[in-house]
Amino acid sequence: MPELKLAAGLSFTAQMIGAAVMACLLLSFYLSYRKTYLLHWTLSWAALTMVHLAVAISGTNAIGAGLAAAHPARLIPAAIAMAGSYLYVGWVLFGVYEFTRRRPVRIVESRRILIGLAVFGSLTALLFVTADSSPLARHFARNGTFAIIGAAGFATAAVVLWRVRRRHSGVGSIILSIAFAATALQQLEHAFIGSFWLSGRGMELLAAHSGFIDLLIQTLVGVGMIACLLEDEREAAELAAVEIEHLAYHDALTGLPNRPLFMDRLIISLAQANRGNQKLAVFFLDLDRFKDINDSLGHSMGDALLKSVAERIRRCVREGDTVARFGGDEFTLLIPRIENIEDAAKIAHKIIETLKIPFVIHDQELFVTTSIGVSLFPGDGLDPETLVRNADTAMYRAKDQGRDNYQLYAPAMNARAVERLAKENSLRKALSQNELVLYYQPQIDSRTNATIGVEALIRWQHPEEGLLSPARFISVAEVSGLIVPIGEWVIYTACRQIKIWQKKIDKELTVAVNLSARQFQQPDLVSQIRNVVMETGIDPSSLEVEITESNAMQNAENTMYTLRELKALGIRISMDDFGTGYSSLNYLKRFPIDTLKLDQIFVRDVTTDPTDAAIVSAVISMAHSLNLKVVAEGVETEEQLDFLRRQHCDVIQGYLFSPPLPANALESFLIERKAANA
Repeated sequence: MPELKLAAGLSFTAQMIGAAVMACLLLSFYLSYRKTYLLHWTLSWAALTMVHLAVAISGTNAIGAGLAAAHPARLIPAAIAMAGSYLYVGWVLFGVYEFTRRRPVRIVESRRILIGLAVFGSLTALLFVTADSSPLARHFARNGTFAIIGAAGFATAAVVLWRVRRRHSGVGSIILSIAFAATALQQLEHAFIGSFWLSGRGMELLAAHSGFIDLLIQTLVGVGMIACLLEDEREAAELAAVEIEHLAYHDALTGLPNRPLFMDRLIISLAQANRGNQKLAVFFLDLDRFKDINDSLGHSMGDALLKSVAERIRRCVREGDTVARFGGDEFTLLIPRIENIEDAAKIAHKIIETLKIPFVIHDQELFVTTSIGVSLFPGDGLDPETLVRNADTAMYRAKDQGRDNYQLYAPAMNARAVERLAKENSLRKALSQNELVLYYQPQIDSRTNATIGVEALIRWQHPEEGLLSPARFISVAEVSGLIVPIGEWVIYTACRQIKIWQKKIDKELTVAVNLSARQFQQPDLVSQIRNVVMETGIDPSSLEVEITESNAMQNAENTMYTLRELKALGIRISMDDFGTGYSSLNYLKRFPIDTLKLDQIFVRDVTTDPTDAAIVSAVISMAHSLNLKVVAEGVETEEQLDFLRRQHCDVIQGYLFSPPLPANALESFLIERKAANA
């Protein structure tokens, strides 16, 4: 029956080619998305291709030369085919496990299982190969055993995928579950047909046409895997979008409303209070000497303390009141209905006394006090900005009075503005007398462990107060406009320094410079940067400018135009503090950026907080799908580093490798690292 043999040969060839194509296709998906379940499924298709090829070689040898079953030319391909069959099942199950459980299989255990499967499969090919052995017995030793094990494996995969189908909005899990169920039946059908054929009971027609059924099922499995991948990526993108949307109006660390949401609620409450002729109160809270805790015990301890503080403040107020984190260790509180000043004083006193109770953080007892300023509508202001500003002024008055107390706003407190003016004058003097300095923090390639660049960070070497961080003066620089000349100085100094290091240490080093909101809005920003690049002689690609997503979204269209001009110069673009602002994924796709910087808020708890781990994984996956590099900030532990490496984060930055250092100290660091990696 040559027609049946031809049909069987064509279907078999199509299966082999289809398996090879699927292996290549899934490999390309894996290289793009870096999902480890894709790697398992890629290897499963590669194993299936090897099985088809080995069976073809074995059959050709047997037919063309009439070789015995024990001949090496038949036995070796048969052993390879059986080993590949079991590996095919193993890799499929590993992929299903990772897809449904959202965690990788253990490498050591998976290797042991795969080796065991391959050895077992090879041994089944060695049974019943003597001259007096029955072909039917050999068939059952090989195909019958595999049919039972393979059917059990694919049936298990089908059941698991069917159970998780409700977690996925698409049909990928359903398709793949049905395909695996059909594959399980297919394995039993092969054993059934083969046994009847070898026993001389016909079945040639069914055996010839079963190949086309196999091809159909194989195609269904491939379609199901690709559908699962696409749905998985869509769900990851949707999760990232939801998280980013939530972060637009909530603080990432404490979960409290952030500044924009607080101001929105204050506007609404003011309108209601005005209509009802009612009072409302705005509180401004600042933790006393919180910086000392951060400096002495580390940022992770400080973050944990802030979470606990936020929870205690929230328990001190009613459900309809709003507690928000304004930034750093500053909190605001809105009481939309209040009868008199005494009620506001009682609330402030309650918060102060509640926060005096010792906090136990990581088995360590911490004592915290707070300074509170209070402003009331309508007596202390009629608009949101005035009320918040006056509450802030009262809070500074509370600090001046010895901290750990509250102050109600009084007009005389505006003398605080005079102090801020004095700081502005000091900052102007600092710029002219070279009191500003740049520190540099290295950026490490997560794969090679080599230092590939640095981030330039400004400091103020104050003649009386010592080295000041940007938090102490950048806000004054922004308000006064001094941030513009300071920003120009930072870019020039950083470019000049990186040119020196490129000549002395590594010509591939890059430098990242932060652009402030005020600086980014300057119409001559592009020409300024162009002049600096030309004057210092650096390659434009050696400079990366960083913008925060909140700054970028203030005027998205203008941002896009400026970024495109910078990109045309060859400058690299980085979006800093990603996830803490309110950027739209649509704009993220349209902005010509090269790098996303994961804020340290998410990085610090990736090993202990499943939500942070999910956000980091989703952002990295999304960034890579957009061909963006990902830099993780604030990496302080080996556990964080291991997690980020498993997620294929590109660049690591944090105290685990080095804190920000002055130029001379950082130069020694670069030389030592280069020598160590040589």
